Amino acid sequence: MMRKLYAFKVGLFILACVACCCKTAAQDVTSSLSCRRFTTLDGLPQMQTEALWQDERGYIYVGTLSGFARYDGQALTPLLSGRRENIVAFREVEGGVRALHFRRQWLVDNGKVSLQQLDPNQQWLLNNFNGGDLPGTYIILEDESETHRRLCHLEKEGWTLLTADTLLDRMTPDRKMFIDTDSLAPPPIYLPTSDGLYVSDRHGFRLLSSKSDVFTLHRAGNTLYALAADGIYTVGKDGLMLQQPFTFEAPDYGLVVCHDHRGRLVIADSHTLHVFDGKEVEKMVDGFNLIKGMLIDKWGRLWVATYQGLYCYFTMDFHTHRLADGNDIVRALAVDKEGKLVIGTLNGKVLVDGKVSDVSEGDFYVPGAAVTGEQVFIGGKNQLRMVEGGKVSLVGEPYDRCQFVREVDGMVVYGTRSMVLAYNPDSGRTDTLSTDVLHPWCAASDIKGRIWVGASTGLYRLSRLSTQKWSVEHVDYPQKLVITAMDGDRHGNIVFASADSLFLIRNGEIKELNSAMPQLARHEVRSIHLSPKGFLIVAVLDGIFIASIDDKCSVGKVSFFDRYNGFAIVEPQQTPMAETADGTVWLAGLEEMTSFLPERLMEYRQEDMVVYPPTPWWKQWWALLTALILLTAVVWLFARNYERKRTKRAMDHLRREKTQKELLLSAIRLKSIPHFNSNVLSGIEYYVMSHSVEEASYYLRLYSKFTNSTLADIDRPARTVQEEVDYVENYLKLEKMRYGDKLTYSIDVEEDVNPQTLLPNMILHTYCQNAIKHGIAPKETSGHVGITIRHLQTAEGGSVVVTVSDDGIGRAAAAQLNTSSTKKGLAILMDQLVLHNQANKRHITQKVEDLFLPDGTPAGTRCIMEVPEGYKYE
Repeated sequence: MMRKLYAFKVGLFILACVACCCKTAAQDVTSSLSCRRFTTLDGLPQMQTEALWQDERGYIYVGTLSGFARYDGQALTPLLSGRRENIVAFREVEGGVRALHFRRQWLVDNGKVSLQQLDPNQQWLLNNFNGGDLPGTYIILEDESETHRRLCHLEKEGWTLLTADTLLDRMTPDRKMFIDTDSLAPPPIYLPTSDGLYVSDRHGFRLLSSKSDVFTLHRAGNTLYALAADGIYTVGKDGLMLQQPFTFEAPDYGLVVCHDHRGRLVIADSHTLHVFDGKEVEKMVDGFNLIKGMLIDKWGRLWVATYQGLYCYFTMDFHTHRLADGNDIVRALAVDKEGKLVIGTLNGKVLVDGKVSDVSEGDFYVPGAAVTGEQVFIGGKNQLRMVEGGKVSLVGEPYDRCQFVREVDGMVVYGTRSMVLAYNPDSGRTDTLSTDVLHPWCAASDIKGRIWVGASTGLYRLSRLSTQKWSVEHVDYPQKLVITAMDGDRHGNIVFASADSLFLIRNGEIKELNSAMPQLARHEVRSIHLSPKGFLIVAVLDGIFIASIDDKCSVGKVSFFDRYNGFAIVEPQQTPMAETADGTVWLAGLEEMTSFLPERLMEYRQEDMVVYPPTPWWKQWWALLTALILLTAVVWLFARNYERKRTKRAMDHLRREKTQKELLLSAIRLKSIPHFNSNVLSGIEYYVMSHSVEEASYYLRLYSKFTNSTLADIDRPARTVQEEVDYVENYLKLEKMRYGDKLTYSIDVEEDVNPQTLLPNMILHTYCQNAIKHGIAPKETSGHVGITIRHLQTAEGGSVVVTVSDDGIGRAAAAQLNTSSTKKGLAILMDQLVLHNQANKRHITQKVEDLFLPDGTPAGTRCIMEVPEGYKYE
């Protein structure tokens, strides 16, 4: 009932304030802090907000009369939609966020909300008036009659009682308990009551001060402040000391206090925000309908919860200024020698120090202004205007539509559609500097007095030749760019822009600045200002960049401000900025102006103000790495299994092929035995019939030995050198019996040949058989077969070189005589060697040479085979 009564009184008070405000006379320029207002259209569950709180991750929670929402830096997300649930406080317990109702608490876990009773016995309710701003997990509970209060620790399950002192019941709804957690443990508890200010110690509570109108306390650094109805006090061990007298107009629900990074106190009563810098209290913003909560977040933004929605005042360093005429736009800005702001508008108005000084019907003012001495010059539609002492007068000669005005070396330089002109305030003379520059938009001078002009057709440089004559040079760099913004400083540096590219002119040389300010990419530049305080300010379509610079215009720290951190104006104009003596910079937007101190803005941390939800475990780097390793392992196992199967199939194929070759070779060898046997037996029969019994017996034994060796070794892939020599020697003896004197042979094995070196089985027999059959037999005269076996040592290792030569008719003549020869025996042997070579690093090589006499007559054939030592026949 008490809460409803207070709300009713406050509503009546607000209606009275609104009625009074309606009678206030309108100003030509109104000013306020830049802010963003969040309403139900932005995601608030209800306009009547009750509480503000920020968790450790940076999420901002807003409690309303219909649930609560969470702000992540981009948007508000309602977390309890569709319920009439008054959320009056937030706490974080063991890493989990809890939104507190009077009887219930809502647990937030990764955006999901679950209900839990604050007191399972339904006996105790949450006190939000006196304990809404308590730190950590502290809460105040009370019974249905709003008495028997107790200070507790909120825990994961239930709560723990800390104190139930009767002094807690003496706090009226406009008093707030304060727990000084920044002091020594245990933290002292301060109770402002109607009887005075009490503080806890080891023995309980003691009266610190009898002052009965203290609303709340707040610590900023080493100073503890007490805020009372008549001012701000500092708190000591023995009492209170008045720091600043001040009367708060509407402390209906007490005061809400926080402090910024500079130690300033921001104090809110029910309707007004104040700032206390340690010396004086200044009204910051008023006219709110019941302020219920306030917060300065980790990035320095000020948040205010009211019954008219949620307000964000960002860093409190941007001020917004709006013309009273909502249909007008600021086009020209300048600060005169007295520090007064001079404004020229689209509707032909001139305002000095916030008041309209002149109105030119049917006229308008163009971007830019020039300040020379006590005079300010702005460009009208067809003629310059001079503003001096609040009066406006025409100067110079009429022209065809001005496009910009700037001060250059004491002259007023301005451009029309096709000319660049200069007005001398001392002589009143107007000189034409150039007629070659089409659609100029901006100008500045360098340290040598040259004027640089940016135009739709590029960059131009004007150099003085005489008092009234100037030369014009079109600068090739950068080419084909529309230059619409430019400014210079006292060091002769000039910065100009085209689209989202920034350039510096220093000592006549041009270089790009985007590498020093890569954040500019995709931001269209609207206006540039070189502050004498050492800042480069670049206004872009959606915000401003502020960079610290030195005398050479080298870029240091860069900060960006947009609608998320204070820069709230819509679409900055191409109007050059103005700067006051204290460094305050003024910038015109489409609907309003903003002013700020770059030095203060650069104090704030420029980090991402967007809070991203926790990454799911399956998106964590270790999970992705594990998945990649598992995937690699699966692919490797699959590839390995496939390769093993493929290799097995290939090996099986090779084994079958090898077996087939061996069987075919054995078949060919066995096929030649009957024919050879017939010839040998016919020879032996001849010796028997001619009564050469001993010779017949000798050849019969030789034949038996040869046949047994053939049959025994027919399946062997290789034999030793000695075995091959013995076998081929038996063969040649049997052929000698057959051919008689027509056949001679020789076998030469060098001594350094290892007799145990393995040679392909029957290789000497095959070579000799071909030599006799195709070379010697068709020959009309006698023939000779020579066999040499020698050792060869190379860098790769030792080898045995086998050479079989004959002096027969040669391969060409033999091919004509023996057209039925298939030569399968030698071909299959070679195929088999190819298979063996695949299993050896060093290969068996073979070559066949044709021999000729000096006159070119064929003289036989030579077969050469090189067999590496250690060759394996697998």
